[in-house]
Amino acid sequence: MASVPLSDLRARIAALEGRARGAAVSTSAPAGESAAETVPAPGASSGMPRFDASVLERLYPQGARPEGTVHDLVCAHHRDTGALTGFAAALIARMGADAGPVVWVTDAVTAGETGGLYGPGLAAFGIDPARLLLVTAKSPAEALWAMEEALSVPHLAAIVGEIGGAPRVLDLTATRRLALRAERRGTPVLLLRPAGPDTASAARVRLTLAPRPSGPDPHGLAVLGRPGFSIRLTRNRGGPTGAVDLEVRPHDHGFVPRPAHPLPVAAEAGDRPARPGAAEIVALRTAS
Repeated sequence: MASVPLSDLRARIAALEGRARGAAVSTSAPAGESAAETVPAPGASSGMPRFDASVLERLYPQGARPEGTVHDLVCAHHRDTGALTGFAAALIARMGADAGPVVWVTDAVTAGETGGLYGPGLAAFGIDPARLLLVTAKSPAEALWAMEEALSVPHLAAIVGEIGGAPRVLDLTATRRLALRAERRGTPVLLLRPAGPDTASAARVRLTLAPRPSGPDPHGLAVLGRPGFSIRLTRNRGGPTGAVDLEVRPHDHGFVPRPAHPLPVAAEAGDRPARPGAAEIVALRTAS
């Protein structure tokens, strides 16, 4: 059997994944961002079109509640749950302080994996922690029951359900039941899915999120930049889908394009050249 150079195997794998060897990664950047310094968002290299922050501005308008149905917020790993929590907090803050209380339901296993909410962090997003009604359920089934019961309560701003993984009870039937109740009540349901797979769902909107390095503070006043997110909008009934990198302005809860990093940033590993650079093999002496 003939041997194949490792670099050729890498090139073949890259081609199968939709990245032809030597092809340039999409460099269309949001307004105000240098295309040469843009780091591709998750999914951008797999052919997802890119859009600007105005798509999310229309989907989640300032001062208004999202449409009363289910919105899936998904991340690939439990370690990225902070992106789900932060983005959900940003959406709730956009509704306004007078939108009403928020019921936040978490099942016990997910709470053990991801930790609890942090009051000062919520306050930094503009959410008074006193608005939250926290529920910790023993199982995903009880968490779904609590969410359905909360949908019978009037004058809620939103219901957040944090259920990780792919429990059997969280199937298409369960999400359809949630969606029907949410539409009747007019209350949005944000379903946070840490390490959640792309399973069948009745959600009107599905966002896959990952944390993103923040750009520098534009005014040079803060040590830390604004919260940054990489977002893939994979489901949007009645609207476009695609990928975007953005930040949230905590002072007015606006979505803004992620600015270019002041220093060069390496591309993601999957989009680096298939053939490695020149290297020297050095023999090491064995320990005596």
